[in-house]
Amino acid sequence: MSRIIYIANITLPSERTHGIQIMKTCEALAQSGEQLELWITNRKKGGKERIFPDDIFDFYGIKHKFPIKKIPVLEFLSKKCKAYFYLESFSFIVMIFFALLRERGDFIIYTRDESVQFLGLFTGKKFFWEAHIDLKFNFLRKIRLKKICGIIAISESFKNIIINKYGVNPDKISIAHDAVDLEEFSNFLPQKKARELLNMPQDKKIVLYVGGVMKKKGIFVLLDTAAMMNSDWLFEIVGWFVHDESDKAKKYVEERKIDNVVFRGYAPRNEIINYLAAADALVIPNSSLYEETRLFTSPMKLFEYMSSGRPIVASATPTMLEILNEKNAVLVEPDNPEALKNGLFKIFQNKDLAESLAENSKKDVQNHTWTKRAEKISAFIKERLANK
Repeated sequence: MSRIIYIANITLPSERTHGIQIMKTCEALAQSGEQLELWITNRKKGGKERIFPDDIFDFYGIKHKFPIKKIPVLEFLSKKCKAYFYLESFSFIVMIFFALLRERGDFIIYTRDESVQFLGLFTGKKFFWEAHIDLKFNFLRKIRLKKICGIIAISESFKNIIINKYGVNPDKISIAHDAVDLEEFSNFLPQKKARELLNMPQDKKIVLYVGGVMKKKGIFVLLDTAAMMNSDWLFEIVGWFVHDESDKAKKYVEERKIDNVVFRGYAPRNEIINYLAAADALVIPNSSLYEETRLFTSPMKLFEYMSSGRPIVASATPTMLEILNEKNAVLVEPDNPEALKNGLFKIFQNKDLAESLAENSKKDVQNHTWTKRAEKISAFIKERLANK
């Protein structure tokens, strides 16, 4: 198959989950035998020193390395300027365009960035888009998607939107949910040891949330649920903070005197595994009020949760229902703190049910590894290229 150039307008390493997703996808594709290289931005705003490729691999725990090329961009504005993102993105696209023109040999372009799609039209190269989020409809997008060689949709719900909204041939779309690296769970700590390591109390019922502290992720529903619980319960929140929303969440807790919530902030990969080991229950309270979390999201934390052997309580949104069912999780009405509370009680009041759900989710997640995902994507690309 042709060489794959994965283009991502991102600075790596990054605490954001899409950085992990990109690196794990590239590693799995390279490990499956594909000749792949990753092109990213060489953006250095914010006083950060340049980070060399080896540091990136170490940061994400990548064992099978692949070439990483850093594309310089123009940085003549402060990030505080509203136009910064658009000008920087335009600069990246222009620099990528000229870099592709200089590139020799046969290759295809792969990306999850919609702005990079224009390159497929102007370079004449076969183009594959890994679709994670939809934007407002426009005629140019419809033209681009019809000309694209293939689309890898993050969920079945998103695939249906692309077909119905943009008139794309279903044969041009494959579904590839996010995945997990099961090797990261090979040295999973006993709960008592994990709590000692993280300085957590041994006598509390610990409910863990991992992810962005955002309203669309259901963070305020989770906080309202915590407010209903007594001091026997402890709600641990681990993940990256979106400044405005995380500040509001912390203020929300302070004003309502919710004293059983702990904001841990960002944690590196190895620590997140330990947090999972320390927990009694894991929650995904995604909101159904936002199209992104209702129809597009296939969160990596879901598959990490499933690998942990801990029971899961999750919002019954369409994307969650593509993976979860009543045999591997407790599913609750989204945006309803009372429903989330009852879901947690259901787990803690029925130990046999909790163990059964956790065991079934560990079995089900075996089909959602990065390796199997890469094999599916690779087979789809080969099929699409053969039909061109």
